[in-house]
Amino acid sequence: MPVVAAAFVALMLGAAYYPVMKVQYREVREKSRLQAELRALRQRNERLRLDVARLKTREGIEDLARSQLGLVRKGEHVAVIVDGDAPEPTATPAPDLENEVPSAAEQPAGTWTAFLDAVFDVGN
Repeated sequence: MPVVAAAFVALMLGAAYYPVMKVQYREVREKSRLQAELRALRQRNERLRLDVARLKTREGIEDLARSQLGLVRKGEHVAVIVDGDAPEPTATPAPDLENEVPSAAEQPAGTWTAFLDAVFDVGN
């Protein structure tokens, strides 16, 4: 009988504290997601800072003008060789900065994460 009473008490405590544990778990998961997003945004900002610094130099401006605008210096001659089998030259596409931030599916997950997500109905 003491085992049944202990099980009943444990069940009642679990039922009473489940909502609190659910909120706590969701907050921990959200904090983890936001920290990963912040790290990604800081890395993106650093890359952009380096790009801006490079474009403030004469060499950076020249590289951009040559690669993306097809410009040449005065006195230089451009020769375009057309090969029937070669694909058409295209400009380098701009990086897709919107997709650099990790989504919820890309978040790191521990051993228990999938189980706890199911228990607390997170990520569905």
